[in-house]
Amino acid sequence: MELLSNFLANFLVFALCYAGLSSLCLAMDRHYADLHGRGAEPPAPLRRRLQWAGWLALAAGLAWAMHIAGGGYGLVYWVGSLTGCGLLLIWLLPYAPHQAMRLARMIGVAALLAAVALAVR
Repeated sequence: MELLSNFLANFLVFALCYAGLSSLCLAMDRHYADLHGRGAEPPAPLRRRLQWAGWLALAAGLAWAMHIAGGGYGLVYWVGSLTGCGLLLIWLLPYAPHQAMRLARMIGVAALLAAVALAVR
């Protein structure tokens, strides 16, 4: 059971980092146009919501990483998760932007389930 709890806690950090970076990417004109057609730009209110959601998800990921690993190691763990998520997005966004956003939705749902499972334990 402890192994499952550790896996869910670590997955939650990764999922929050991926969600945050995906949201920040989608707030950019270039990546928004990749998904919605050439020349499309996110409306200003949507752009602000995406930016706020992205930064909040990254902050939540940092807080959770520091909670499970302590101050020093949590920060290092969070930066490592950001690096992994960033590489994944760098590889996916130029070639498969729809799959990158589909993965973001699936990871978001899985993160909610992981958070509920951790809260129940």
